[in-house]
Amino acid sequence: MKKLNKAVVNTLSILAAGAFALSATAAPSVEKLTLTPATGAKVGDKVTATVDFKDAGEGLCAIEVEFGDGTRETFKIKPETKLPITVEHTYKAAGELKVRAAGAKVENAFGCAGKEIATYQVSAASAAALAAGNCPADWSLKGKPAKNGAFTCVPKKGVKDAAKPAKPLDCPSGTSYFTKGKTLGCEAGN
Repeated sequence: MKKLNKAVVNTLSILAAGAFALSATAAPSVEKLTLTPATGAKVGDKVTATVDFKDAGEGLCAIEVEFGDGTRETFKIKPETKLPITVEHTYKAAGELKVRAAGAKVENAFGCAGKEIATYQVSAASAAALAAGNCPADWSLKGKPAKNGAFTCVPKKGVKDAAKPAKPLDCPSGTSYFTKGKTLGCEAGN
């Protein structure tokens, strides 16, 4: 009976060591979701989502940040990943939205534990504010924006070769990006 008890003790010791090893490599867990600005934003403003983790730097998992407007970004969290995760987003339409940070399977990484949800209010911006904020560096607003949000940007005075942006402008809802000759902006309908 003593040999059996010794075998049981050895087995329990091995199981305890294995449990300790598993807890030492626990995957990070979503702990907190912070949105900046905290009180809501206007259409066209940049919103920053910051996701903080528990047990950061251990294990491998993945998360998805969903902004409530159909836009999603996924991130693999590895021991060498710089935390917290920060991602910027620009809303194109007003409304009360649910922003969510939660585990998601990405390639070979299972979803991180934990989930945070925040309700976020995005209010409408005036077409003039949207257009003025959307003209890239070396460009300025030509005339006034239309009521539907359409606008045109031209090179600033004194700038001979204004560089067109590498990515299309974020246009107000109901408009689309255009570039024609020495103008660019957002036009209605397309």
